[in-house]
Amino acid sequence: MVQKHRRFALRDVTLGGIAVGGATIDLWHDEAGTERWCARLLMPVSHELGDGRLLGTAPGGDRLAGVVRLGDTTAGPRGGRHVLAQLYGEGPLVAEPEAPPEPA
Repeated sequence: MVQKHRRFALRDVTLGGIAVGGATIDLWHDEAGTERWCARLLMPVSHELGDGRLLGTAPGGDRLAGVVRLGDTTAGPRGGRHVLAQLYGEGPLVAEPEAPPEPA
């Protein structure tokens, strides 16, 4: 049974260090209490789809990161230039420490 389900948007998302726009995140706990999550995003077909590190900004400004593996892809609504990708979290989605300010 799924518990503690949350859905929220991430903005300024990168996948493998390449900007991909925004994503919708579903986060839940499974029967064993393990945190699971999934990211869905519309991305250009030119992006090399695959496993990698996802990083984005949550509502409230927290930067969240996690390792993902590619799940399903579906043709996007923009005439074949984009795909809807579903990426599954491998491990927790965690707060990323803020980068220190650049020296003046």
